[in-house]
Amino acid sequence: MSPTSKPLVTLIPWDPESPEHRERMYQQRVACGWNQEAVGGWTEAQLKGKMALHWVTLTDANEDKEAKLAAHTSKYPAELVPITDTALQLQGKPRTPTHVSFIPVGHISLDSELEYSTDPRLVDVSNGVYHISSFYVSRALQSGGLGRATMDCLEDMATAEPLCAKVLTLRTMAKASSLDENRLKALGKPSAPKERLADIVQGCEPGLVYEARL
Repeated sequence: MSPTSKPLVTLIPWDPESPEHRERMYQQRVACGWNQEAVGGWTEAQLKGKMALHWVTLTDANEDKEAKLAAHTSKYPAELVPITDTALQLQGKPRTPTHVSFIPVGHISLDSELEYSTDPRLVDVSNGVYHISSFYVSRALQSGGLGRATMDCLEDMATAEPLCAKVLTLRTMAKASSLDENRLKALGKPSAPKERLADIVQGCEPGLVYEARL
C-alpha cells in the first residue's frame, strides 16, 4: 500500500469474551472449511495474549462497499447482523473499545506464541519474529484485493510500536504440494493450486510450509 492510498480494510480486535464474537468466528471458520473446533482454544489464547485475532472490515475507501457487504451477507445470511467492537484487551494489554458496529468479512491473527511449535524461526518475540495465522477472507469477496490489503494492514500494525516486528512468518501452500480432497473442496478448487497462498493472499492457509513475510 502506498503512503498516499487509503486502506481498503481496517482491523478490529476479536472479543473472546463476547458470545456474538465467538459465534461469528465459528460461522466464519465453518465457511472457511476447517478449524471451527479450534475457536474454543483461540478464546484462551486471545485472553492470554498468545494470539491477536482481528476482524477484517471494509472501509469507505471501497467505492462499492455496500455492494461487497451485500455479496458477503447474501452468501452468508447468518452474518447479516452487525457485531460491536467490545474487546477490552489485546495482546494481553488493556484497550478501550470503540463500540462501533460492523460486519466482518474475514479475520486474521498475529501470534506471539504457538501451541504446536517452539521453533524460533516461526515465532521469537525477543527477536521481533511474529507469526500470521488463521487468515480468512469471505469467499464472496476473494480475488478483489482484500487479502493483500489485509496483509498490508497487519504488517503496518506489526511493524509499528509497541511490537516493532522485524519478521512476520506465514504458513503457505507449496506449489508442488498435494492437498487432501476435503481441503481442496473447502478451497473451492478442483486440484492443487499452482500458486502459493503467499502470492495470491486469499482464503485460509493449509499450512504445509513456512515462509518469511518480511
